[in-house]
Amino acid sequence: MVMIATLPCGGVPVRAVVGGAPVAATALALDEDTVVGPRHYLDGYPAEAGEGEVNAVIEIPCGTTAKFEVDEDDGWLKWQRDREHGGRRAVDYLAFPVNYGMVPRTLADDGDALDIVVLGAGIERGRVARTRVIGVLEMGEPDERDDKLIAVPAEPELENGFSRLRDLPELDAGYPSSRAILELWFASYWGPGRTHVLGWGDAAEAAAILDAAKRRFTEPERSARPAAADPRPRARSPSGALAR
Repeated sequence: MVMIATLPCGGVPVRAVVGGAPVAATALALDEDTVVGPRHYLDGYPAEAGEGEVNAVIEIPCGTTAKFEVDEDDGWLKWQRDREHGGRRAVDYLAFPVNYGMVPRTLADDGDALDIVVLGAGIERGRVARTRVIGVLEMGEPDERDDKLIAVPAEPELENGFSRLRDLPELDAGYPSSRAILELWFASYWGPGRTHVLGWGDAAEAAAILDAAKRRFTEPERSARPAAADPRPRARSPSGALAR
């Protein structure tokens, strides 16, 4: 359901809620299944946001269960459908303990954009957050990986206790058992035997995985996709003409 949250206090932003989570201020809830950003979420942002920072498109905020993914054709964020019965997909397990998303302009070994999880409090669905990667949870099968970069918020508005971390040993020291919790959750969230945790890699290994995914995205055999139309209403200038 798409809902508009309104409060009587002046200056409080109005946000749509889609799939049980607020939508980023820069995005539009097109309907109860679709969030549209100001740019193509896969192609419209660089993988890296600056020196040592990585962009993370938040598909599934912490504390929610609805399975949203970026559509690689139009770049919109959509509630995924079950292949068998067509219903909306959701995790039938404990809610996501992390913010889950993808890195723009990457292609992972499994054919999708590279996964990234951001530690800390919930981040709005459809936000492109600047993060710092501190390691990687290695998942999948030996011949087809489904790795998850482990990141912390890097921008002041999202800063939390995890933001000071630079590597996995610091995560272990500051937040004991966090890795054990993540490993158990990701090994179980789709049901027994459905997902496989292979191990952990440090920040350097995570950077190598990211570099490989960026190169794979730009390989010549990737066909160009047409730009998606922007359904959001365009601003009008004082003269009444549509702003460009």
